[in-house]
Amino acid sequence: MTRSSRIILFVVLFFAVSASLARAFDVKEAKSVFQKAVQAYHDGRYDEAVVLNEQVIANGFYSSALYYNLGNAYFKSRHSGKAIANYLRARRLAPRDSDLRANLQFARTVVENFVPWKDASPFALPGKFLSADELKWLSFFFLAFTGTFFIAALYAGLRRKRTVLFTGLLGLFSVYLAGACVFQILQRSGEAVCVARVDARFEPSQEATIYFKIPEGTEVKILRYKDLWCKIERCDGKMGWVPAASIERI
Repeated sequence: MTRSSRIILFVVLFFAVSASLARAFDVKEAKSVFQKAVQAYHDGRYDEAVVLNEQVIANGFYSSALYYNLGNAYFKSRHSGKAIANYLRARRLAPRDSDLRANLQFARTVVENFVPWKDASPFALPGKFLSADELKWLSFFFLAFTGTFFIAALYAGLRRKRTVLFTGLLGLFSVYLAGACVFQILQRSGEAVCVARVDARFEPSQEATIYFKIPEGTEVKILRYKDLWCKIERCDGKMGWVPAASIERI
């Protein structure tokens, strides 16, 4: 190895190790700030808990526990919209958490005229119990298992009809899980929550006629943006324009 090659290798290794150490320090610091946020919440310092949790998120860290704690802090600070938004973020990562689901359900009770979104699609059911990542890996596992079973069945000399039947059923289940994963990603891409009471207008302008009012905490879907406005859809199908700053994407 030439001298110049050794120098280049040393520099690359130096920066790689430095980045690794910096990342480790950041993770340690993030955990420390999060623990302070949890303590602040338990001590009744809810505004401080909000600031500390938001600081961790701003540095690129997130988890279901972090969003859950932030949602609790916002709810205690009487910001139901931001509380629901963070509960929904936490639910995406931990859909089976019973405490989280209970707090989300309670937070929704304070929303004026709250009506939940309903989806009758057969692909919607797995999303109530499994996250998108879990669905992705589960569908991959069953797809691999289907191929393994088919090959093993051929070598074992199982009857062709049984082999085809079981392989087909496993394959269909794999496709269903993959479809549920894609459905969940597409369905949740435009999810948002109104973090303030706002008027929905016919056009993206403050001078436009008001179409309907949206209470804080209402869950909507974003259709598109235009300048500082965005077009949203309510669960009853009504659509209107609201200031982009009044809603928060999930």
